[in-house]
Amino acid sequence: MSTLPSSLRVGRASVRVPRSSIPARAANGVANSGSTATWPVRDETITFHDVVLERGDRLERVDVRYRLEGTLNAARDNVVLVVHALTGTTHASEWWHGVVGANAAIDPTRHAVLCANLLGGCDGTTGPSDDTPDALPPFSTRDQAALLARLLDALGVGAPLLVCGGSLGGMVTLEFAASFPARVRSAVVLAAPAAQTAQGIAWNAIMRRAIALGGVREGLALARMVGMLSYRTPESLERRFGRARSEHDTFQIRDWLDVHGDKLVARFDATSYGALIDAMDEHDVGRDRGGLSAALAVVGDRLIGVGIPGDLLYPAESVREWTTAAKATFVELPSVHGHDAFLLEIDRVSAVIEQAINESELRAASVAPIAVITAKPGVRSVAPRVRPLRIALAGCGHVGGSLLELFGERELQCGAQGIGEQQPGDAQPIRVDRVLVRDAARARPALAQAIARGIAAPDACITDPTLLLSDDIDVLVEAIGGTTTARTLVETALRRGIRVVTANKALLGERGSALAALARITDTRLDFEGAVCGAIPIVRCIRSGAAGVGITKVSGILNGTSNYVLEKVAEGASLAEAVATAQRLGYAEADPTRDLSGQDAEDKLRILAWMCFGVDPATLKVTRRGIDAETAAWATRVAIEGDRVKLIASCTKERDEFVARILPTRVTSDDPWARVSGPLNRIVVESETAGSLVFQGPGAGGRATAGAVLADIVAR
Repeated sequence: MSTLPSSLRVGRASVRVPRSSIPARAANGVANSGSTATWPVRDETITFHDVVLERGDRLERVDVRYRLEGTLNAARDNVVLVVHALTGTTHASEWWHGVVGANAAIDPTRHAVLCANLLGGCDGTTGPSDDTPDALPPFSTRDQAALLARLLDALGVGAPLLVCGGSLGGMVTLEFAASFPARVRSAVVLAAPAAQTAQGIAWNAIMRRAIALGGVREGLALARMVGMLSYRTPESLERRFGRARSEHDTFQIRDWLDVHGDKLVARFDATSYGALIDAMDEHDVGRDRGGLSAALAVVGDRLIGVGIPGDLLYPAESVREWTTAAKATFVELPSVHGHDAFLLEIDRVSAVIEQAINESELRAASVAPIAVITAKPGVRSVAPRVRPLRIALAGCGHVGGSLLELFGERELQCGAQGIGEQQPGDAQPIRVDRVLVRDAARARPALAQAIARGIAAPDACITDPTLLLSDDIDVLVEAIGGTTTARTLVETALRRGIRVVTANKALLGERGSALAALARITDTRLDFEGAVCGAIPIVRCIRSGAAGVGITKVSGILNGTSNYVLEKVAEGASLAEAVATAQRLGYAEADPTRDLSGQDAEDKLRILAWMCFGVDPATLKVTRRGIDAETAAWATRVAIEGDRVKLIASCTKERDEFVARILPTRVTSDDPWARVSGPLNRIVVESETAGSLVFQGPGAGGRATAGAVLADIVAR
């Protein structure tokens, strides 16, 4: 850990910041003057759908208004997330000027300063209002933190450089740290408790009553006046006003309160104000997490809590309490101003923020060090504990269920007797934290067996996609299919730096190039061996360059279902009989349309063309005809004549164009294509340097695909 100047050193124990030990910081003329900033500024509103609140309410749509000051770097690791207080706005460099500004601790010329209007606010984010008081059900600081995490996902930000906030902003920062510990590199919480205090509830009760009695204007003004008294100390008010009178012969302290009340009424909404203080009253980081210590212990070494002696709203002891429980750093910030010191003590607050940013920049990724094991003669060395590979599995159908079975077989083969007894070189254990399904009531024997073996968590089964990914997940395995929910999950995981393994050929055929680009940007792996021809390792082969350079053509029987159906038709079965048999054996889905129409083969051909030729899979023009009654009748006649009909896909590079086709093709009985039987697949890659490489193997059935998925999961 780097150190502050001796007068501001922050250790694991509490530290006091002397009142006058910091030299005055040069003021930022741009920020302090209120003129246009000299750094890029983005004011945008983003919409999220299907937002589930902590208490279970589901929102179809939530808008979030945010401001980004500065520029995101290529790695997106220079973000400082600033969380505003009760009546704050997205304009962080204005209400926290001196802390945010050019050459300040948070510098928009170096950092990307992100400040979003919190859920329930009235600065552009969805919230209740005087006109629409029921626009949002009750929400919590945990909900506000979760929405900030979704905003970071949308911006492609994994772990911000710093998360910080004071008062309500500090509460939300603590909730963010407890909810997403892996996304916290450093966090500074100013003048905020881990659970709302009795004093805080009391102040809010008075303000709530003021609004109820005085209405949305006079009542809100009175609530603000009450709030201002809780934000300042008697000493600060006495020093500033005493019994001084204004030019109108009124007490200056009274005029000051009137001005603050009127200013808030002009820009804020009383119903939103009430909803926000309701969320503050329900704030409790330890709720449903096993208490305060359990909630923050994992992230405690990256937390700094700033307590202000004399704070009438949240005394310093309320901050010291949670820093002690979490083994976090406590910093005491003496100030005559009380609670508002986090806004007014610019230099002292800047020193703490600057230190936290320095710590974050120096802090390496939280990866366990490699242990060097030495053994004395006759002494058995004990290996360090090996962390399990944490899996989030989307989908528990043919592929997902088969994958869970393979996890169990793998563990038995490895002979793992427990994580703590593993030795160097042993296979890393796999644990499934969550499994996303559409119907939780449906019997899933593979999942039940995985839970019984301890491979899957007892409460792994979920139906809400928003709960699938958390910060302790290492790999998202996407086996749910389709291009809607699957796309959202895959993109979210990649943006958050979570490795993705998918067998979703439709998604890759439509978005493969964009997803690969996103993986490169976030330095995350996207593996999809199972998306093309089941157990055949064609993707790995082409990626490794084994197929040589100068690939001129790729062709194949890419759909095991259609191949099996054509074979049964050749033996005399009707098309309907052949499909029914394929379904009974698990070679075809309940709805075989994509297989029979050739769409499944087209998705795979697009991926192969992308891998072989670099063409964007979504732009490839494909001529396609699948298997219908007419084709089946033709295949029957061809079989009587001694030949076979196969659904063959091909993509050839001809000059600067690509010719891609999927067509039922007649082949002679002695042709290698004719000998591809049952649900097998066959791929031929032709290149100038390696000649023709032929791959053949199982291409249909959950187990074949699951085997390819497992290979991707354990690949290093």
